[in-house]
Amino acid sequence: MPPPLGDDDSCLLTPLISASPPPLPPRATARLHPLPLLVGALFATYYHLLVAPAPSYYQSLFLSLGCNDTAAAHLRALTVRPHLAGTEANALAADHVVSTLSSLSFPTRVTPYEVLLSYPVRRSLSLSAPGHATTTFALVQDTYPGDPYAAASAEVVPTFLAYAASGSAAAEVVYANYGRTEDYAYLASRGVNVTGKVALARYGKVYRGDIVINARDAGAAAAVIFTDAKDYTPGKAFPDGPWMPATGVQVGSTFKGVGDPTTPMWASSEGCERVSIAEAMATDDMPGIPALPVSGRDGEEILRLVGGDVAPEDWQGGEGAPVYHLGPGPAVLNLSYTGNETIATIQNVISVIEGKEEPDRYVILGNHRDAWTFGAADPNSGTAALLEMLGCLVLELTRQPLLNLINCLSKRVRRKVQNPDNGTESLYDMWMASDNSLIGRLGGGGSDYSAFVQHIGIPSVDMAIGSGYAVYHSLYDDFTWMEKYGDPMFRRHVAVASIWGLVALRLSDEEILPFNYSSYVTELENGAVDINKRVLGMPVSLSPLHKSIKQLNRAVLKVDSELQALQTWKFWSPWRNDRLRVRDLNDRLMMTERAFTEREGLSGRPWYKHMIYGPSLYNDYGAEVYPGVDDAIQTAKKTNTSESWQSVQHEIHRIARVISQAALVLSGGLT
Repeated sequence: MPPPLGDDDSCLLTPLISASPPPLPPRATARLHPLPLLVGALFATYYHLLVAPAPSYYQSLFLSLGCNDTAAAHLRALTVRPHLAGTEANALAADHVVSTLSSLSFPTRVTPYEVLLSYPVRRSLSLSAPGHATTTFALVQDTYPGDPYAAASAEVVPTFLAYAASGSAAAEVVYANYGRTEDYAYLASRGVNVTGKVALARYGKVYRGDIVINARDAGAAAAVIFTDAKDYTPGKAFPDGPWMPATGVQVGSTFKGVGDPTTPMWASSEGCERVSIAEAMATDDMPGIPALPVSGRDGEEILRLVGGDVAPEDWQGGEGAPVYHLGPGPAVLNLSYTGNETIATIQNVISVIEGKEEPDRYVILGNHRDAWTFGAADPNSGTAALLEMLGCLVLELTRQPLLNLINCLSKRVRRKVQNPDNGTESLYDMWMASDNSLIGRLGGGGSDYSAFVQHIGIPSVDMAIGSGYAVYHSLYDDFTWMEKYGDPMFRRHVAVASIWGLVALRLSDEEILPFNYSSYVTELENGAVDINKRVLGMPVSLSPLHKSIKQLNRAVLKVDSELQALQTWKFWSPWRNDRLRVRDLNDRLMMTERAFTEREGLSGRPWYKHMIYGPSLYNDYGAEVYPGVDDAIQTAKKTNTSESWQSVQHEIHRIARVISQAALVLSGGLT
């Protein structure tokens, strides 16, 4: 199809376009520009200009198709029951996705995988202290009067931390704030010994698996994580407000690895090689100690009986909370947990719409479906938005790979979509006026994009409207919470579906990938500045890194010149004659991200192969620029040996090498 003739949605020959464009091509079998291959490029060009509408026409039409009611209906159907991975309810949720896709005439298949999942069998927790009666915690999240999901709540799996070690511990309590490495370092500086104790930490700041693993590494016998009201209930609690109720508990995984633990570094496909469950549970990526999550109410009850020195001010709770002390003791927790780690079946629902041109290239649109409880926000708001978007996207998706959503494309798309919370401005206007206006890189390890970006270097985007929410991974993340507080009119669902669909339309329609690596150069330079600050006075040189970034910048400028020349040439000549040139340029734009990966991966973390962006070693949720260098610097600052600083230098050479490699790929040089 002919490319757009001007920047964004403008067209140099707009007056020649028909004022009454033809009707939308029927269903998903139609092409966006249904042009025959005509002899004579000039005639073909003018046929397009006079008869076929511009891509912006279809994009505007797409924006008019979103429906709040159908988005809500999808979410209601997906969340009618709790649907933990591997359960029958999750298979039924998959059936809803299949039936929706099939009703849209999308060819659909279900691919099963056998993976190691974790479920609770027995749990108990009791609190005792001299002079106090023993308290046995119910470990139950309460429903509320009139809860429409009260009956279904009985199907929710009891509160637990998946992959925690089975075992028991009865020991004094030590309060560890957020359970970060720096929190344990502070305890050590105050002479608080964690060895053999039960570490009590509150949710927030870092991944829950890191909280438990940090407790293990500090010598704790077990860990308990509570939902502090200071962070999760600063206002009215659900159902009277959006915040976490006093009995609310955040459940979730504590596995720090990626994928199926029994098939490390490989997909869990039929007939694949597996390690035993015992071997999988014995790795450093598993917590290795028993652990339980508890509510804010239970956490405060424990802290009322903890003595020792008063914790620092920034370790304290909110208004009305007891004074938090460090311990150890005299409070004693008796914790017991038995888990069932078993191979269970999960399902991927896949639809492939093959393009008519370059069918070997794909746009991947996806969202996970399984939930720890009802999952109205996480994950099924995304699943509902996906289904809503596909229901509107009756045009065929073709030709291009998944996009790393760069500022250029992002701005174009966001300017078209209305802010769902303010009808007088676009999402672009809202984001430019907020602290969330910049596009963040996907370096964290906590979501679905991780395998695409960090393992194989496929450009990706993770999109959302809104920030964190208090009822995350709890019983209360249900349709009622979403309908009352998360998205009362389901406008945010439709807005996300609109952004998503416009990105898909642009990727499928634009002949040349809308990638702009100049923003990458800026981020690489900023990362180098940060490293320089951290290694001042140390025997480390950043000259290889600076040299490689300059090389990449030259490649970016070269590609910009090529794009300008190609667009100028294509305006005056038959676009099909440049198909090979376009294919070559797209190959380079697509493969540059992949060039930032290295086969050996990060030192000590070989699954993470992207050398520029990855999760922090001590917080799986946190994204780091140059994660391998960050790991090495943290180690060197602890040991301060010549060998450790040589390791920092080695990591700088590694990232310089992949940046140079990316520059060669982008510029079309030999690698």
